[in-house]
Amino acid sequence: MEDEFVVREKKVLSIIEHEIEDGEAMNSAVRHLAEQLLLGEKGYVPADIRKHVVFDVVLGVETVRSSVDFLVSLDNKAAMVVKCAAGSLSSRERHVVAAARVLGGLPVPVAVVMDPMSAVVLDGVTGRIMGEGFGSIPTKAQLGDVLARTVIAPIAPEKLEREKRVLLAFDAIRCCIPQGADGGVAI
Repeated sequence: MEDEFVVREKKVLSIIEHEIEDGEAMNSAVRHLAEQLLLGEKGYVPADIRKHVVFDVVLGVETVRSSVDFLVSLDNKAAMVVKCAAGSLSSRERHVVAAARVLGGLPVPVAVVMDPMSAVVLDGVTGRIMGEGFGSIPTKAQLGDVLARTVIAPIAPEKLEREKRVLLAFDAIRCCIPQGADGGVAI
């Protein structure tokens, strides 16, 4: 007969497993919603959007993988990242901004985090909130205007290292939000 501790541990693991499954199902639904919104209402075409973009983050001697759900590019320039969340958007704002800053050689100007109910649009350079709600996600024309008027400079190396640490910390506490473990599109 199993002791009480083993029984409790199995129950806890079962609950966690169900939470992860529920979180993944919700994330899948949010990703579908985001894709439909971008392609339908926002005027993007499939060639503008890369799905499940996985990228390497080098921190010291370690290389770790991170991801964003969507990377929108215009004129071959990374313009917007989107991360889908299964929880509080406010707790994921800093996560998506860090991803926007770490993803490529230059910060991505627009960072979006969304759940099934709403979205928060942030400036990938400054981290400031640009808008809230699905309506605030820029259309293709609006994103083109953002790219045209935004001066994007490389992030100072010491600040970039901090951004990498923030990104990886959020990835580590992802709580039901799978991150790049199953492949994806490498940069």
